[in-house]
Amino acid sequence: MNNHGSKKFAAIVVIVLIACFLPVLVRNEYYLHIFIRVFLNILVASGLYVIMTCGLVSFCHAAFMAIGGYASALLVMKLGFPSWLGLLGALGITILIAAAFGLVLLRLKGTYFFIGTFAFGELIILTFSQTENPFGGSGGLMNIPLPDPLSFFGLLTVSFNSKLSFYYLALFFMLVPLWVVYRLERSRTGDIWTAIQQAEPLAQSVGIQVMKYKIIAFVLGSTMGALGGVFLGHYASHLNPGQFDAFQLMNYLTFVMVGGSKNFWGPVIGAVLLTLFGDLLSLNQSLAFYQTIVYGLVLIFVILFLPDGIASIWKKADVSRHPKPAS
Repeated sequence: MNNHGSKKFAAIVVIVLIACFLPVLVRNEYYLHIFIRVFLNILVASGLYVIMTCGLVSFCHAAFMAIGGYASALLVMKLGFPSWLGLLGALGITILIAAAFGLVLLRLKGTYFFIGTFAFGELIILTFSQTENPFGGSGGLMNIPLPDPLSFFGLLTVSFNSKLSFYYLALFFMLVPLWVVYRLERSRTGDIWTAIQQAEPLAQSVGIQVMKYKIIAFVLGSTMGALGGVFLGHYASHLNPGQFDAFQLMNYLTFVMVGGSKNFWGPVIGAVLLTLFGDLLSLNQSLAFYQTIVYGLVLIFVILFLPDGIASIWKKADVSRHPKPAS
């Protein structure tokens, strides 16, 4: 690792340590709730970003959140699964659905892919909202139990009955998938995703199995969304189809576009800034009404003046400080 890479790694470690020790300084439960929402939005937005690395925009991303959340809740409530086994079962169901429908949807190109994923997402949400048993219809599922306590070698038992315990659970759920995405991006798989995004026919002509790598991105990104849905269900103790509508999808898409859809840090930056800004607006009821309008104006500004997102500012500054040597 060169000196520049060491500085980046050190910066990441510092950020993670700050996140780990933040509850020591911030004990207010409302602020912990905001940080939990930030972590959740980073996780889901980063899942959408993974799919976009192949040049695709999935309009059924929020639906996969619903699939994960409903599957986990029903496995626990109806079939009596332990919550952590329910989590694994929900992710397994998501992987199977994403792979099966991905094989069909990913054969569509351009606008047809957008329409196909949007139709699939609406079909899922409509099914949940119109089916009373077992999905609860438009009212959704209520009284979803908290995650089971975790015991570490009998020395420490963590019960998820406080904002603090959910804070660390959300942090863990965010960091592990982000680490996986970070490693994949810097591997051959990441290079292939970029190649597919930039010139899919050329990538196919040199022997790359385009469909295989699209499936990997689609399944991974959708599963990250589903993990967010699982967390949301057990944290909020209820789920309803309105939590996963087109409005929520546009929020996640805005996070990625504002932060930067071509940079690993893009969805992280976008989710942090817009979630905090949205909560600031929500403190005033009259201003909360304009949140969607403000998001739209920010998105238009970024598209016009920062087409690669806010993360591109740091990238350009980084390049200017570390120019490539002349050949």
